[in-house]
Amino acid sequence: MNTYVRIVVALLLGAFAFAVTTVAVTAGFEPQIEFSLLIGLPMGVSAGLTALFAGYVLLLHRDQAALGTVSKRAVRLRLAALAAVADFVVVTAVGVGLYAFADASIGIGLLVAGLPVTLVLAAGVGYLVVDRDRSEQAGPRTQ
Repeated sequence: MNTYVRIVVALLLGAFAFAVTTVAVTAGFEPQIEFSLLIGLPMGVSAGLTALFAGYVLLLHRDQAALGTVSKRAVRLRLAALAAVADFVVVTAVGVGLYAFADASIGIGLLVAGLPVTLVLAAGVGYLVVDRDRSEQAGPRTQ
């Protein structure tokens, strides 16, 4: 796939995730919170940027795998993208759970301020976890 096509597809995926998340979160919090858009917009931006990053990286990895030459950088970026998506799902579930069952202000704080921070941390940790030399992971060695 051409790089420009990959960028356009990732941008469309990010815009779609932004729109759907913003509308869903705003509508979900509207009965309880008057200015629910103040929660929906940061959540939508986080979802859109996560989808943009993950979409581009996973398409890049897929294209390299089809050619049979997957670079170490693509493997590291793929793990970073998967970690960011998993973090988005987990932190969103925890934030909504805290809002519904414990303290509403802590849940909203986690969704609005904590989610962007944890997304960057998860992507960074995911990128750094993959060893630079994958040949050492071939299996146990005997002498």
